[in-house]
Amino acid sequence: MNIQFHLRLAVALLLAASSVTLRAADPAKISQPIRVICIGDSITAGARTDAPEKESYPAQLQVLLGEGYAVTNCGVGSCTLIRKGRPNVWTTLAQIKAQQLNPDVVIINLGVNDTCGAPRKCWDHREDFAGDYRDLIKELRALPSEPQIWLCAPTPMVLETPGVTGARQKDLTARMPRLDELIDTIQELSKEQATGFIDLHTPFVDKPELFTPKDGVHPNKEGYAAIAQVIAEAIQKPAENSHNKSVNRSSD
Repeated sequence: MNIQFHLRLAVALLLAASSVTLRAADPAKISQPIRVICIGDSITAGARTDAPEKESYPAQLQVLLGEGYAVTNCGVGSCTLIRKGRPNVWTTLAQIKAQQLNPDVVIINLGVNDTCGAPRKCWDHREDFAGDYRDLIKELRALPSEPQIWLCAPTPMVLETPGVTGARQKDLTARMPRLDELIDTIQELSKEQATGFIDLHTPFVDKPELFTPKDGVHPNKEGYAAIAQVIAEAIQKPAENSHNKSVNRSSD
């Protein structure tokens, strides 16, 4: 965590304790909010909701964090972590740099699409996953803002979701152990690279009520709200987050 982040966090906390009268009297004294960007795939973008701009997890995270933060949704549908996937996070990163977002906090939630087999064949390039993730972390740390980085264990694939077809179950059944493998890699990378780690997997196992019917992968509005809550608690209490906490997938 860098000095700039500490300063922004301190200012945000002071602002929260300030009176409404003071803010209204001199808005010029309000400091810039802590900038948070959420990098990910369609689960970050807010797929399967009626209003992603309000119901995606980044949108709901903004509400939870309040005006001391500015959350930007950089989720791209079908996005992969590996470079050989299309689309991939490297295109997203280029846009982040071009827009000079310079975040203080980066939340990365990727890996679900990297488990895809034919016709995308992302899983064929699984050996590139760890190396490409290291490169992504390096690129983000090179940003002028020197952001705090959080790696997420992706949400699970829930076969019990109502309406999931036999074909969909077959596909997800094949991909679930692949996701487990990538989560282990992500957790190890978090330790190796000394990043924050957020478990978005364990809290959602066996909770079909938080997923879109007939889908089993994308959360519903309530599921996105739950994701936002987990992330908000993590980034607001970084000292309590442990890199050594294992992800429990015993009930997958």
